[in-house]
Amino acid sequence: MFDYPMTNPFERPIAELNLAQGLTLENDWFALKQLDQSTWAIGEPAYHQMNWSYLLVSNDEALLFDTGSGYRPIAPLVRHLTDAHISAFPSHMHHDHLGNISSFERIIVADLPILRGIAKGNQITVPDDMFLGASEGQTAPGFSVSHWASLAQSLTLGERSLHILHTPGHSPDSVSIWEPANATLFAADFIYRGELYAQTPYASLPDYLATTKHLLEILPKNLRIVCAHGQTEAGTDDMPELAYSDLTDLHVTLERLLTEAPHTGETRVNDHMLLMHSSESFSA
Repeated sequence: MFDYPMTNPFERPIAELNLAQGLTLENDWFALKQLDQSTWAIGEPAYHQMNWSYLLVSNDEALLFDTGSGYRPIAPLVRHLTDAHISAFPSHMHHDHLGNISSFERIIVADLPILRGIAKGNQITVPDDMFLGASEGQTAPGFSVSHWASLAQSLTLGERSLHILHTPGHSPDSVSIWEPANATLFAADFIYRGELYAQTPYASLPDYLATTKHLLEILPKNLRIVCAHGQTEAGTDDMPELAYSDLTDLHVTLERLLTEAPHTGETRVNDHMLLMHSSESFSA
């Protein structure tokens, strides 16, 4: 478990939170929202990146998609919500999605060449240039992989069937979870409310465009997108959601942007999103 101080400059006071109706504050840090009888959104609205992780449960199996910032231990809350066997599954290796990952005995990782490349057998030590935690004084963790999740097969969670989608753009190792039965895409950092980061190391606008095009082709228009970051335009701290139309807007924006000369800046996607990009991300 990471040893972080209980207060830090990357937090805002709990008293400043404006939780949306239906959310509860747990352990003086986590915002909890129940999507259905077996799915919970777990937010960290006081953390400056406003992370959201997702707990999916079926029968005696549970999957925690991302383990949060690590500034508070998420494992006790998850174990309070379910007595099922819990597996942690990081969407990618950036620091704000790997907090406290070593608190979980079973860890699932997407079976991608880039992740196999940093592993020694089933042991991963995340490189600093992939972890990107130096700005917050964080040290990259090492952990053992219990299961490599194939993109060619669905991931069975009790009676739930989950499809692991490779969604590069924000990072080359990013994955999302598609659950057809609920028409829900757990999108992680591929698309979310606020500033989309395509200016970080290894971010790629061509990958962003290719992934967006692919998602528009395979996902239904009644799609529900739940995201890993964001706040509503009204300033309410709520689980961030987007829709098929937001994917369409991102696709149009990326197509137009990639006709321009490479440059560092920001491009408005729609009222929900602003795409941050670097010159390097045009050709990455």
